[in-house]
Amino acid sequence: MSLRPVLANGSWLLLGVIVVVMAAALWWSGRQALRSGADPAETSSWLRRAALAVVTALVLAGPSVPSTQSAPVSNVEIYFVVDRTGSMAAEDWAGGPSAGGATRLEGVKSDLAAIVDANPEARFSIIALDSSAARELPLTSDTTAVRSWIDSLQQEVTDRSSGSSMERALPLLHEVLAAAAKNDPQDVRVVFLLSDGEATDDGAGAADAQAAGVTWQGVGELVDAGAVVGYGTAQGAGMREFDGSAPSATDPDAPYIKDPDSGGDAVSVPDTEALAAVAQALGVPYVQRTGGGDDVPASDFAELSVEAVLSDGRRRLNDQRYLVWPLGLVAAGLFIWELVALAGAERDLRRLTGSAARGATR
Repeated sequence: MSLRPVLANGSWLLLGVIVVVMAAALWWSGRQALRSGADPAETSSWLRRAALAVVTALVLAGPSVPSTQSAPVSNVEIYFVVDRTGSMAAEDWAGGPSAGGATRLEGVKSDLAAIVDANPEARFSIIALDSSAARELPLTSDTTAVRSWIDSLQQEVTDRSSGSSMERALPLLHEVLAAAAKNDPQDVRVVFLLSDGEATDDGAGAADAQAAGVTWQGVGELVDAGAVVGYGTAQGAGMREFDGSAPSATDPDAPYIKDPDSGGDAVSVPDTEALAAVAQALGVPYVQRTGGGDDVPASDFAELSVEAVLSDGRRRLNDQRYLVWPLGLVAAGLFIWELVALAGAERDLRRLTGSAARGATR
């Protein structure tokens, strides 16, 4: 058991002042009540009030014991690994802009929104993948923040690109999932990797992951559900440059990214074998999407079918529970005793007054 003052900000100083004032008042009144030959009724009243003061001080001191409460929360943790490298700007989503379609990133944004809509009670975290990997949104149940990130998703600035691969995200993803498994082992962890699978870093990402001792299989041991979602057609498409400005993001006349070898427009083709291999290692389905009529509905992978995902988890919160109700009962008893004593004193005073009045009339 410990003491945590129930006063503003748990102030021991304020409690000390109150105790000193009550003690001074009791000392002052006790000089008469406890003197030799004092009226027993007066002594009894002083002791009663002293007991009430002690109980009041104890209530304000806040005796408490450690308490663990259970608050219902979703036990679903959804982690998005989102590829926003230049290749994700390839114009082969739903036929590309010339056919009324868009870039692969537009398909990613649509699918991300579908996953959030299908699992509104889940908590979400986002790892963005380009030339490096960064956790841009920690685990949160704030779907407004998640949707805001999705709406603002853009490709990597072309001039800053230095090549990438899915393995760039591997060490960070493993670190995040391992920490989550340690903190909330009862939760269900779901990973959605959204990428075209194309590697342009000459194996640097894979070498870094190997040096860190992490593998997709190791991540798979921490994953309960999810999917690897690939984007792009077998023919591939070109990608426009992006300088980071708002006009550049929507400029239909922006120049295409060039192939450094041929000097012509670069064409990005999804690496479906790499995507399928990652899905197999993670133990989750692989879905390739082009935005065409043959695509499976987003609901097929957005709506999680893991049985545990459909139930609420319990997050245990450590707190202190005040034990003031027993003292409250004692204080109430003392207060009632005080009221009864005051009523008795008033009755005796009326009798005395009445007797005096009758004597005066004789």
